[in-house]
Amino acid sequence: MKAYLAENVRGIYAFDESGNLIDQKVFSGKPEVSLDRLLKGEPSDELISFLKELESRGYDEFVVEDGELSRKLKDLGYNAVSKFPNLAGQKLRESPEEFLGKDWFEEYFTIGVALTRMRIQEQSGARDKMIIQAIEALDDIDKVVNLLVSRLREWYSLHFPELDELLPKHQQYVAFVKAIGHRDNATRERLEELGLSEGKIEKILRAKETTMGAQMDETDLKIVKYFAEEIDRLYRLRAEIEDYLERAMDDVAPNLKALVGAKLGARLISLAGGLRELAMMPASTIQVLGAEKALFRHLRSGAKPPKHGVIFQYPAINRSPWWQRGKIARALAGKLAIAARVDYFSGEYIAEELKQEIETRIKEIKEKYPNPPKRKAKKPEKKEKGKKSKKKGKEKFRGKEKKKVKGGKGEKPSKGGKKKKGGKR
Repeated sequence: MKAYLAENVRGIYAFDESGNLIDQKVFSGKPEVSLDRLLKGEPSDELISFLKELESRGYDEFVVEDGELSRKLKDLGYNAVSKFPNLAGQKLRESPEEFLGKDWFEEYFTIGVALTRMRIQEQSGARDKMIIQAIEALDDIDKVVNLLVSRLREWYSLHFPELDELLPKHQQYVAFVKAIGHRDNATRERLEELGLSEGKIEKILRAKETTMGAQMDETDLKIVKYFAEEIDRLYRLRAEIEDYLERAMDDVAPNLKALVGAKLGARLISLAGGLRELAMMPASTIQVLGAEKALFRHLRSGAKPPKHGVIFQYPAINRSPWWQRGKIARALAGKLAIAARVDYFSGEYIAEELKQEIETRIKEIKEKYPNPPKRKAKKPEKKEKGKKSKKKGKEKFRGKEKKKVKGGKGEKPSKGGKKKKGGKR
């Protein structure tokens, strides 16, 4: 016998082929949790126990409305098919008051709000959203650190201006100010502790003796050193976020990470808005992610289209000559699209195959296009000539008009002067 099954906010209902109610199974616990599983196509505990009860009554074929649910029930050994709308669903939707009572709308509204809240919490708590926040936090820290370090350099240069050129790397400069403080404290032993090279140490020691900087008292040095310590804390925080990003990408998108690294993979997820959104994108869109301004400029004014976006950070692209970059970017974008889809839908690890394929393709591009393409000769602009000829034509036409007006109906004036209106002079 065949049974038609459908759910509402209270439970699961079964009807026979004549449209008569066989039985119902009320949700245990929170209805929104069981309903959420059924709407996602996952068999809930109530559904499985309900099917067992129906089988004991002689029902051996079950018709549900969700295709994914029917497939999973088949995997569990049940004879299930899907049809939307089926008889049970039509019955429940046409007359909700019959099954839920007069307050059916309030019950639907309450469960609907709870289900929406749960879905929002689930979406906002997804790991790919955490990755987006982490990579954007790294960008914010970089901006803040660059701003603060420029202020520290300007401040400490009043005391030791020569150090600005000797230590161009920001982190080394911050470490020097934090550890040394007054320039007179810069001894060989203390500088070696900072991990500086022998050449740098010699230059700093010589510059210390001949510096043009002003003296700083303990009060000035204390606040400058404290400022450097705060910047150093930001560097340590940045390193911790990078470590977190490495671990999170292993869990969320291992294929993307293996293909382009944790930071670039996370940046692609951030630009797309999530791993799901990235998985749904075509390769051509992934190729230009991050180059939206250049793309819109191309669409608006006809400028050259961008060949790559943020994937330019991939070493094989930015280290290649300009005429090979677009081809490598196109090949890489195709593999990234595959990696994102596998990470989102299955989680299977196929990065080694993808890496081997992209390396082979890059090698082919470099062998096939070793030299830059020949530049096309610029054609002479025809528009300017056309404009000139139009101007000449207008001038000629104006000249004719002047003659006509001067002579009256195209006749030349008589040599003797103007004609009188009355006839001969």
